[in-house]
Parts: sequence; structure tokens; C-alpha cells
Amino acid sequence: MSSKKTSQAAFRVPIQAAILAAAALACTMAVSCSSTPGKAAVVVTTKNDAAEFARLGDGFMSSGQYASALQYYGEALDSNLSVDNVEGAIASHGSIGRVYLSMGSFDDARREFADALEDARALGKPSLIALCLSNAGELAYAEGVSQGKATEAATAADLLFAEAEPLAAGDEAVAAVVAHNRGVSAMARGELDTAEAYILKSAAANDKARRWVELGSNRYALASIANSRGNLPAALDWAHKALDADKSAENAPGIGADLEALARLSRKSGNNAAAFDYYRRSFGVWLSLNRAAEAERCLVALNELAASLGKEGYVKRYAELLERIRNR
Repeated sequence: MSSKKTSQAAFRVPIQAAILAAAALACTMAVSCSSTPGKAAVVVTTKNDAAEFARLGDGFMSSGQYASALQYYGEALDSNLSVDNVEGAIASHGSIGRVYLSMGSFDDARREFADALEDARALGKPSLIALCLSNAGELAYAEGVSQGKATEAATAADLLFAEAEPLAAGDEAVAAVVAHNRGVSAMARGELDTAEAYILKSAAANDKARRWVELGSNRYALASIANSRGNLPAALDWAHKALDADKSAENAPGIGADLEALARLSRKSGNNAAAFDYYRRSFGVWLSLNRAAEAERCLVALNELAASLGKEGYVKRYAELLERIRNR
């Protein structure tokens, strides 16, 4: 969960797709044994196709191309369902739900997350149930924030994260996701020490495993905590580290958010020249992703900073761009 990565202030931890490995079935009848190799080959091929579709979906998701991500995650879901790959289908439902969550389509996200959780409970794998509960918690938080009820939403979400925590104990990657989300929900309630402890725990695991997107999210949250404490140097340091992690992952939405955070923090610390540079870079990212609201937000700040820095040419340019964006 992050105050950062979507316009709905949803959690910023992408699902880690869990694709079920092909299982060997014992032959008990001569006729079934004679057909098993061919059937197994088809199943493995279909699962491999599903994994490739999911990988492509992940790429589009990380670049903010949500329509394409939905298309490929949908292909992965169809492939998994066609061979009754339950674990793969759960992952696909979760991925589709996360796209809808990022788009602010809460009802669609709820449907996908509910299907995933229903299947995960039936399958009985604790770490999968934990991940599904974590997704449900992210949705509860994001929807509450969109309604102006961040504190209440964080409390409701944390009940789901608390249920997920013991189930995630056997899977280090899922445990890191849950720890991060518990940290961000604590941060939303103003419990900064608790939040920091959870997020540092998650960051240590993600750093060790080189999960760059998740680590970027951890570091962004730590920057937010430092800023809440009034420690601007620490906040800037964590924001720079978040940017490093997101660049390692080529996570475009994360990069845009990190640059914008650096711009806000630089401006707050009185370094308008640095803020101008960071806002310009962030604006370029948001423009490339066709994120109009974020681009407009940067342009407003750029116009103000250009005036304060005496950059008259930029003042006129950004004013014209703002008018174009607002009138389209």
C-alpha cells in the first residue's frame, strides 16, 4: 500500500504471479497411461503460454498501459482455466483485479479479488490465501481513501492484513507484501513508529531478493514517514533510493511518482531550482503514460516555479500547455 502510486492512493505492491508447476499424475489404468504423455504436453504448453501472457501483462502494467495489461492477463486467465490450473487462475484474477484497482474501477477489482479469494480458500494454500486477503485489504483502503475516509479505511484494511500475516509466514515474498501493507495502514493512522518497523522489515526482504518494484514502494513509504516527522534530509534520501529501485525495474509509474515526490520535497526545503528539474522530469514521465491528471498537477507547479525563478519563456509555455490539457 502506498500514498504514491495511483491517483486513488492505492497500495503500491504489484501481485507476484504464482503459476502452478506441472504435476505428474500416476497412471493407474493402461488406457489412461497411453494417453497421458500427450495430454501432459498440452497442459505444460498451455501453462507456459499462460505464464508468458502474464509476463507480458506485467510489462504493460509496469508501464501504466492498463488496457494492454488487461488483455494479456485475460489471455493468461483463459489459458489457466482451460487446463484447470487453479493456482494460475487465482494469480490471473489477482492481476486483473490489480489493474482495475489502479484504474479506480473498484467494483471490477472487487469481483476479481473475490473470485481469487474464493478459489484460494478452496485450494487451501496459505500463502495464496494471504495474498488474496492482502489484495482485498488494498481495495478496502483505496476505496475508503476515494471517499475521504482514509483513517477508517486503514483500520478496516488492517483487519484483512492481520488475518493474512500468519498465513504468509511460510512465503517470504508474500510476507514482505503483507508487512508493507500493514506498515502503510499504520502510517495512515498516524502510528509512525509501528509503520516504520513494518516497512523496514519488508524493505530488508525485498532488497535481499532484489524485488525492485516492491523495494521502491518500501522506500517511498519511508520517505513519507520521514516527511511526516519533519526530517526533510531523510525524506529526500529515501525518495532518491526509491527512484533508484524503480529505475532498476524500469517501473515508469513509480519513476514518475518518485520524481514528483523529490520535486515536492525539494520545493519544501527551499531548493526551487532542483524542484523545477524534478517536476520537468516527472511531467515527461506522466505525459508519456498519458496520465493527464498527474501531468496537469506538475504543470501547475512548473508554472509557479518558472515564475519564481525568472524563467519567463517557460512561464508562457507551461501556461499554454495547461490550457490545452484543461480544454481537451
